Amino acid sequence: WFPIASLLELDPMRPTPCRIDGLNLVVWKVPGKDGEDAWHVFSDMCPHRLAPLSEGRIEPKTGRLQCAYHGWEFDGSGSCKTIPQVTEQAAEKMRANPRSGAIALRTEVAFNIVWAWLGKSEPKGHPRTLIEGTPLEGQDFFSTYTRDLPYGYDSLVENLLDVSHIPFAHHGLQGTRDDAVPITMPLPMVTSSQQLEEPSTQGDNDDLIKFSFKDRTLGMNREAQLFLKSPFFFFYDGQFEAPEGRTTKEYEEFTKRRGYDAETGRVAFRLQVLCVPVGPGFSRLILLNAKKAGTEDFQSKLPRWVGHLFGHRFLDSDLTFLHYQERNLRRSPRSAEAWQQSYYMPAESDRSISAWRQWLAREGARCVAEGPGSQLPPSPLRRDELMDRFTQHTAHCASCRDALQGIDFWQRCLGVVGLGSLVLDRLALGPTPLWLFGEVVAVVAVFGMEKLKGQFVFQDYEHYKS
Repeated sequence: WFPIASLLELDPMRPTPCRIDGLNLVVWKVPGKDGEDAWHVFSDMCPHRLAPLSEGRIEPKTGRLQCAYHGWEFDGSGSCKTIPQVTEQAAEKMRANPRSGAIALRTEVAFNIVWAWLGKSEPKGHPRTLIEGTPLEGQDFFSTYTRDLPYGYDSLVENLLDVSHIPFAHHGLQGTRDDAVPITMPLPMVTSSQQLEEPSTQGDNDDLIKFSFKDRTLGMNREAQLFLKSPFFFFYDGQFEAPEGRTTKEYEEFTKRRGYDAETGRVAFRLQVLCVPVGPGFSRLILLNAKKAGTEDFQSKLPRWVGHLFGHRFLDSDLTFLHYQERNLRRSPRSAEAWQQSYYMPAESDRSISAWRQWLAREGARCVAEGPGSQLPPSPLRRDELMDRFTQHTAHCASCRDALQGIDFWQRCLGVVGLGSLVLDRLALGPTPLWLFGEVVAVVAVFGMEKLKGQFVFQDYEHYKS
């Protein structure tokens, strides 16, 4: 099962394009229908003249996906239901041909994520089983954050399994450089997909990769474990503890900010991530935020777009590292297949990276194999193209797109207020101090909103300034 997109970010009123593992797909929802069977994933290609269905529309009268090129319509199963260019009698015969239908993929919904089965075989299991028997079982997945990234799937997962880069790459966002301490990490467990399917191993271990570590972040000691449950889903589970020298009061203040779990008696650390291959040099991250069902969470009270802007800042802080590191790894004489000779990783904290690369090699992953279609695209010439938040997120996130449109609307309104105040001030009509105040407020607000709009499009990240 491949994770496709978040229901919390999709716009149900439009078909949304989505590229997965080199395949162009379109996600859409039947209007007025709720439940897991309301969402569908098709190949993004009309069978008529191969136009992208994601450029089409959802016809409200029929509840079908309509190709905007010639008006052919398709139901949730992919069957063609309308061919406007011919009579109904002729269309009925044409629709009986299997070639008239769109390619529909088997689809499921779990954790507020649309999943699709890309294989030709019958689907195995259900995405919900990924968290059975884990601390995440029964949790409420209340928000998500998705971003397309200009580096490959193998680099994305490798970075998220690298616990030692946090104090430096994310300085000021998650702790500081002063948090850097020697990290302890026993040898990780690595299991191939084939081994997990063997009866002799079932029940003993259901993790592809599992490791534990101890480090320090946010000024506190941290002890945690990682569990890679599928090639596309993993989570961290751990806890924070006060380091030596920290007062009880400091730790109490930390627990107030992070939240103290009275049931487990700890300040929990959890991170749930979906990592999706998009194509050579591109990947998609979907961050899942979860809380105990029936409880309140600070993040759940904020507009979704606020959390997304912070997510941008966090990912921007190591985006350039990963984009160019990936190209260095694949530049002769180095290669992703010969990572042992390409990387020099002597520290204990590098064991998680070695485990990930070993697992990729065992699986024969296409993303690290040399050959036709595996070449990386050229690097963008400008940083605003490399770190393009609008293309990588805003364009396909309903909440951020709506927020950007709303900010733009109010910015224009305030501009009109400022212009009106200026005119009245110059004509000396009414209370001049009031018009002057209106001018100042309008200028400050318009300028501030312009800066805020930029957060949805591009913000550079320069480490030398921190």
